Amino acid sequence: MKKIFWVIGGVILILGAFSYYMTYNKLTDEKNQALKEKQKIENKINQVTSSEVADMNQKFFEAFFQYEDADDREKAVRKLATDKAMSYAFPSKAPKKHSVTMQGDLLSLESYSKKVDEKHELYLNEAKIAITVNAVTTQQTLIIQTELKKQKGGWIVDNVQVKGSN
Repeated sequence: MKKIFWVIGGVILILGAFSYYMTYNKLTDEKNQALKEKQKIENKINQVTSSEVADMNQKFFEAFFQYEDADDREKAVRKLATDKAMSYAFPSKAPKKHSVTMQGDLLSLESYSKKVDEKHELYLNEAKIAITVNAVTTQQTLIIQTELKKQKGGWIVDNVQVKGSN
């Protein structure tokens, strides 16, 4: 009789341990799956935010270097930049009307970004441009750092610095 109690007790103990082990594994798998899903969602959010910032950086360079008339250029850039960035982008105030015909073309743009915090992102940009002044075209490659900051309406260029050219 004692042997039967010991056997039944052992079987119950083994079944209990097996049940605990299976439940623990199932909960661990569910937790890992939930963490993976959370990471996917965070990555998608970061990609959306990064693409918004990258788009604004691209738009700034298009407005700054892709123009048909130099007189309209500053108006187009002003929509995408703060006053601080405008003072760096246009350090010498040009006359209201240019006496020469100027046209700019953005040939290519490569950008590398670094997220500073939730409201600031830095870009190091290699811009290949062609500028035509009175029918004479010159090409140049510029290394330009832009800093974008997040405002209520979205991202805006807050700082522009030329780091090098050739």
